[in-house]
Amino acid sequence: MMSTRRHILCIWLFINSSIFIKRAAAFSTAAKQQAVIPPGILGPPEPLKSLQVGQTLNAFRLVVDDDDDRVDFSIERVANSPHIFLLRNFLTSSECNQIQALAEEGGMKTAETVTKGDTSSRKNCSVAWIPSSGPDGSSLVSGLVASTVNIFLSDVVKSRPSAGVENMQILKYGVGGEFVHHQDGDARVLTVIYYINGVGGTWFPLADRNGGEIPKNKAGVLELVENLEPGKHGIFLKGDISNSAQEGNNNMHTVLVNKGDAVAFYNYRDEGSAQLDWAALHCGSPTDETKWIANHWYRLNELANY
Repeated sequence: MMSTRRHILCIWLFINSSIFIKRAAAFSTAAKQQAVIPPGILGPPEPLKSLQVGQTLNAFRLVVDDDDDRVDFSIERVANSPHIFLLRNFLTSSECNQIQALAEEGGMKTAETVTKGDTSSRKNCSVAWIPSSGPDGSSLVSGLVASTVNIFLSDVVKSRPSAGVENMQILKYGVGGEFVHHQDGDARVLTVIYYINGVGGTWFPLADRNGGEIPKNKAGVLELVENLEPGKHGIFLKGDISNSAQEGNNNMHTVLVNKGDAVAFYNYRDEGSAQLDWAALHCGSPTDETKWIANHWYRLNELANY
């Protein structure tokens, strides 16, 4: 990777985050609105946009319940296509434990996909949903949303009436658990995955692919990735950093993650076509130990009209 260039980026809470979150309740109405999607708004804003692979920003976020406390973390670009950023130490160990406890206290059910009743695409997995706002929400969860919006979404997206965030999804994978290749899409501009116990396994088989155009449909990309392998192709986010540091440092296709890290990536092309970026195809590889992760999806519902 290229030599690291470090910057200081102060991350404050997005002032209108409560407005942004509340829009999630109006998805069905907002999705019917027609609007032009100009180029340059569905990807990362500056200063993230100018980062090269391997370059890092130093940042911090304020803890919602304690104005005198803050969490220091770093943001590293790990791929250009799609735009993928690794957030090191975005969550504290205590916050990871709190998210896991929220899921267990609320009760977990067998995980399905967006296709109701589909439990075969995601195997040996249970799920809980935590509100991202409102009286039943967690200040930790809403604080993560506010910080993420401030860092990763363009001003244009934040101002759109159809913008919003889904509830936090918390997943527990048992041994052998996996989620097959998929593209988050469905008007989801940005995905953030939090690594709650340091077990990774997220693989982007087509990330920064050299040679040949990537098909623009699911059937084509699934055929393309059939003979590819994690750690040899694309970008594979693997945990944990304490046990495999040497392996990751010597492999350009492997990025090591630890408890409290997060990965953020963009699901749409940003040249004005408003089309899915199939380089963002990814999967949760089979795990040989219990894995806890959580997800946030940030939406721009007018994309459903394209």
